Amino acid sequence: MKVNKWKFIFLLIGFGVIAVFSNSLFFTEENSHKITRINGFNLVAPPQAFQIDSLQKVKDMGAKWVAIVPYAFCNAQSAEIIFDHPRQWWGEKPEGVKETIQMAKLLNLKVMIKPHLWVGGQGWAGDLEFESDSLWNVFEQQYSKYIDNYIEIAEAMEVELFCLGTEIRRSTQLRDKFWSKLISNSRKNFSGKLTYAANWDEYDKIEFWDKLDYIGIDAYFPLSNEKSVNKKDLISSWQHPKDEMQKVSEKFQKTVLFTEYGYESIDYNTKGHWQLSKDSLDINFDNQIIAFEALYESMRSEDWWQGGFIWKWHLNRNGLNNRNIKAYTPQDKPALNIIKNEFNHNF
Repeated sequence: MKVNKWKFIFLLIGFGVIAVFSNSLFFTEENSHKITRINGFNLVAPPQAFQIDSLQKVKDMGAKWVAIVPYAFCNAQSAEIIFDHPRQWWGEKPEGVKETIQMAKLLNLKVMIKPHLWVGGQGWAGDLEFESDSLWNVFEQQYSKYIDNYIEIAEAMEVELFCLGTEIRRSTQLRDKFWSKLISNSRKNFSGKLTYAANWDEYDKIEFWDKLDYIGIDAYFPLSNEKSVNKKDLISSWQHPKDEMQKVSEKFQKTVLFTEYGYESIDYNTKGHWQLSKDSLDINFDNQIIAFEALYESMRSEDWWQGGFIWKWHLNRNGLNNRNIKAYTPQDKPALNIIKNEFNHNF
């Protein structure tokens, strides 16, 4: 059969365009899946109600998510847990949590609710441990009520992500059955995604990641003992924790979410904050900039990394003062430009 030469050429061109277009679609979809990040901030629960303009500033940074942190207080001797107490700050209680969620939704920000325990007499929940099963049982019953209260709020308000706990590392290592039951009950009552915020030295010992949607890590890995950090050295130091996180990710077939990450604006800021006497250290904005740059350059190409939530953002703060000039918050500091660029160009 005789075929018109020009018609044949046009057909070839047409098939070529379709092939290129199809390949470009496939490439875009594949890579957009790989680079989709959760870019957000952990919010400091304010003492009083705040204006939505304060939350708009978070969105202006390019953030798409916020983590809302309702605290509870644990008695290390009796195992009693208290939350929604009249003396708590407004933003830590159900009333404030609900209003903060409402404002976030108005701004099209996605939400993670991330409960924290404050332990009387010691502060950090990572060292909380009980000598008897009876005390562990009291703790677990009361902790479940605490979580159930906020799971109910999360479901009613269509929250996207719920974190079942933060750095309670003795409990996760010793009481695995409790966490499995807590996860199962939460699944029945909450239709969003679930994670847990493991301390950086805890996550690889946890066996219940298969029951959650993300491997949550509070990523305060010690990286350098130097007073003034070097980006090349930090990137090199990131390789070991990256290798270990990837192993856990592959083992459980889950992506890693940094439920907390960040750096103080001081000397020695990647040594490990628990090793530092901060009052004796100088302000160092460059260290904070370099540490964020090294983290992003180390992590952004890893398809097993889901992104994370920076620690932390104050909703009722204007400018720097003695209390926060050295602290983790990047607000009103040069490092905020690094974060804004990352959030707006790598998502």
